[in-house]
Amino acid sequence: MTVAVIDTGVDDTHPDLALNFSAAQSANCVGGKADTSQGAWRPYTADDYHGTHVAGEIAAARNGIGVAGVAPGVKVAGIKVSDPDNGLFYPENVVCAFVFAADHGVEITNNSYYVDPWLYNCMDDPDQRAIVDAVNRAQLYAQRKGTLHLASAGNSNHDLASDAIVDDSSPNDTTPGTRTIDPSECVDVPTQLPGVVTVSATGVQNLKSYYSTYGKGVVDVAAPGGDRRYQLPDTPSKDGRILSTMPNGAYAWLQGTSMASPHAAGVAALLKSKHPGPPRPAPGAAEGPGEQPGLPGVVRPGRRRRAGRDLRGRQPGQRLLRPRRRRRAPRGQVTGAVPHFPSARSVCANELETS
Repeated sequence: MTVAVIDTGVDDTHPDLALNFSAAQSANCVGGKADTSQGAWRPYTADDYHGTHVAGEIAAARNGIGVAGVAPGVKVAGIKVSDPDNGLFYPENVVCAFVFAADHGVEITNNSYYVDPWLYNCMDDPDQRAIVDAVNRAQLYAQRKGTLHLASAGNSNHDLASDAIVDDSSPNDTTPGTRTIDPSECVDVPTQLPGVVTVSATGVQNLKSYYSTYGKGVVDVAAPGGDRRYQLPDTPSKDGRILSTMPNGAYAWLQGTSMASPHAAGVAALLKSKHPGPPRPAPGAAEGPGEQPGLPGVVRPGRRRRAGRDLRGRQPGQRLLRPRRRRRAPRGQVTGAVPHFPSARSVCANELETS
């Protein structure tokens, strides 16, 4: 069972990741062609930490040091798609990543980003529609080969089920303008593509994180992404964010729907490991057990996944996460990153802490 992190690269030399890393299913897809040479999947610099943090949340080994991922017994791969000059996630890179993942037997992909340069791609614009069509063909190709995609909903606190959204961040490869879009006609790619599981973020109180994009009937599940502003835990750290791996053997606290999606991807990996084989629809399965009163009207109907119950209570072959939609966040919102990966979805650039 392998989860591929499509992102800024993964530092497989980290002691918490080395044991579970799958080099044979990793690559650098920048430029639209997969480079599988040794280490090509690694981040350019320590500032490109986003993918390494995501990978640790999924599959950091239970080895007595550092942290343990949601699914510490599965493999994790890295498919790098961020441009070395500006950190953008261009369509050709993401297309390459989905096709590479499918052709190399990856069962699950995590996508904590959006495809640049548009936060929302409108179908009445030929250029933006071409982005949607190209990425959609690639991710559907992977789905047909058995790959499940999960994606972060975004950190703009947008309601994807509303009639209108103000987008003032696009295009992010030049001077952005302000436009009002119809979210039923303009989509976040790959978040809102067919069959992609869209993940919103919650804090320790099981309430929606203050920054998380949401939308009843659009967002599929919610998972821990952190909320340092309003939801602080009663723990020694007193930190409401997510602790995970960083390049060069480090660790850091981050928050964002970028952190929520890998939590859900880890649960999906546990479920697919426990119940292998092609999924079949199960009524109500996408909602999962355990209604959360803090989420009605935010996700499909106010529920959050509980991995232990899912592993104990489901039958082999049942579909537990219904593939639908996912999104990625602009590079300008990256937690703690200086001018890197504007499309990777983490928030609060002044709240990065390393250890």
